[in-house]
Amino acid sequence: MREIVDRILQEEQSARSRVERAQNQSRDIILKAKEEAASLIQDAVDKAGDLAQNNKEEAQTSFLAEKEKIIKEAKDAAALSRSRREKDIAKKAGDIFLKIITIKG
Repeated sequence: MREIVDRILQEEQSARSRVERAQNQSRDIILKAKEEAASLIQDAVDKAGDLAQNNKEEAQTSFLAEKEKIIKEAKDAAALSRSRREKDIAKKAGDIFLKIITIKG
């Protein structure tokens, strides 16, 4: 009878040891999973930040290119308008000069 009780106690102690090892392994697995999850989250945050920075830079480059295009078009239009006015002024001055000459003559 004593033998059976000792054997039961040994089995009980063995089962407790196995349960404790399983709990420790479970904690280790959970800790490792949490660390991996944190690493994946940080990688995703870093990639999202990089993507946002790239998008911002592309938008700024596009905006500056469009701005330069608009400024160039405005300068070209102003130069053309100025050129036309200069020609008109020269022609009108010539016409006025001819009228003055014909009036005196």
